[in-house]
Amino acid sequence: MDNKTVVFHVGAHKTGTSLLQKYMRDNRRRLQMRGIYYLARSDMNDLVGWGRPLVEHPEKLADRVSDVLGHLVYQTLVTSHENTLGRPVARGGEHLYPGCAPMIEALGGVLAPYRAKVFLYVRPQVEFIESYYLQLIHQGNTFTFDEWLDTLDMDRVSWVPLTEKLMETFGRDRVEIVDFGEIRLGQNEFIQRFFRRIDPGFDFEVDYKPRRNPSVGDKGLTLALAANPHLNTGDEKKAMRVFLQKNFSNVAYPRPVLFTEAQRQAVRDRYDDEYRRITGTA
Repeated sequence: MDNKTVVFHVGAHKTGTSLLQKYMRDNRRRLQMRGIYYLARSDMNDLVGWGRPLVEHPEKLADRVSDVLGHLVYQTLVTSHENTLGRPVARGGEHLYPGCAPMIEALGGVLAPYRAKVFLYVRPQVEFIESYYLQLIHQGNTFTFDEWLDTLDMDRVSWVPLTEKLMETFGRDRVEIVDFGEIRLGQNEFIQRFFRRIDPGFDFEVDYKPRRNPSVGDKGLTLALAANPHLNTGDEKKAMRVFLQKNFSNVAYPRPVLFTEAQRQAVRDRYDDEYRRITGTA
């Protein structure tokens, strides 16, 4: 099936993955009319999970892809799953996604029969680390930013080992590293650029109602850190998350200040040149 294309958007976390997934979910029929099949995130949770199902049973994903592209109507399969690379910034990790190697190797085997395109959206380390921390608190964790930061080695939060592993596995011409800063152009342009990168012929207009995926604002973070230690069940944590999103998100309140200015500058001095190099940004 080397005339069929599989597009795999592997993340990273906190880089617009939910926006792309929701757009494709809500526009499945429109995409199908252009020969594009969207393999939904709900399916990917079972087929890939946090990487282990992909590594232990790659044939399940391979069979699903083969079944879809066996239909004459579909020339392109697109999927988006930010957990494909495992958990980011793990304690003691050598880089931002320290467990990614076996997942990437398994994915390389699955996609070998096809023209594969792999997309990784990234953002500067300061933004990524702050945003991922807030997601962890949103999920019910109780540690402060400083406590969490003490578990990280800031000399080991490079994007480069991940990007090099992707290019080693799939080839440099089949991997695209994209600066998440494109979101500042607006979500419609962000989505359009994603599809143009798949194929310049996918130059259809996108007019998608804004879909915010809010995090906690500064007051919401204070409330979460006070309340989370008292939440015992998944339902309680979900109820708290919904409450904070509705009443104390970063839409209504300022974003929390997490890194100090000195810490922020130190991280930027360490990684900004590297970031510009891998994303091709000025």
